[in-house]
Amino acid sequence: MALYKDRHRELWNKCTNCGELVFKQALERNSYTCPNCDYYSPMPADGRLRYLFDSEAIFNLHPASIDRELLDTIRMADIVNQNRFPEESQWLASAGEGAVSNCPAILAVVAPYAVPQRVHFVTLLVAIRTALEKKLPFITVYPSDALAKKRSNPPEQPELSPTEITYLTIEMNHLSQARLPQITILTDQDRQTGFLTQFPLGDVVLAEQNRMSGSSADRRTHPSRGGSSETTSSSSSYTPADVSIDYYVQRQDLPARLGKLLAFFAK
Repeated sequence: MALYKDRHRELWNKCTNCGELVFKQALERNSYTCPNCDYYSPMPADGRLRYLFDSEAIFNLHPASIDRELLDTIRMADIVNQNRFPEESQWLASAGEGAVSNCPAILAVVAPYAVPQRVHFVTLLVAIRTALEKKLPFITVYPSDALAKKRSNPPEQPELSPTEITYLTIEMNHLSQARLPQITILTDQDRQTGFLTQFPLGDVVLAEQNRMSGSSADRRTHPSRGGSSETTSSSSSYTPADVSIDYYVQRQDLPARLGKLLAFFAK
């Protein structure tokens, strides 16, 4: 019976919006959009990376498998050597170099259900410094902090600290000084708290809506640009209470929208 239940979980996904079971392979083929209610299910970090990049030709920047020569170039060898992450930690965060709508870029994605931990700090730091070294635009994807979280393996890995968040913010400022575009995509909006993240934001902030436009299901009315959310995440005292959104975007339109932004910045 236990084996049957495990196999059942591998094959099916329960929509968090309508509660209907969806065949996982069908969900993946449909960009993790529920065929019953058009709701966007949380997309795994590696799946999001493949979805946004033009092809599978991605240069992996995860610290568990990154090229050692690049680590020396971006002065990250010591930090990565001090933080040995197993291969399975790649579900927590993905990062890579590739092309988005024919525009080269560095992309870093935080997994939807991951507790922010040391692996996120190191992965984002590697991606930021690679973008700075190669003079490429930097794109980040952050899910809502309000999503249910599960720890990595090993579970004793420390959670992300305010000091590490500040350090990432300082590193991203180096990209600004180098006039390199920084774009953040916020996903998996919570019905109560909206878009919340403790990670540093880019110069342009996109927010992925929760379902396809034109759906007959009720949709949340989004606040205008500059509108604030008065609710903060209960799990973190340093989560920003005010997120300014530049564009609300449908999931299927994200690659094209990013391509237009990157082409604009390249002029």
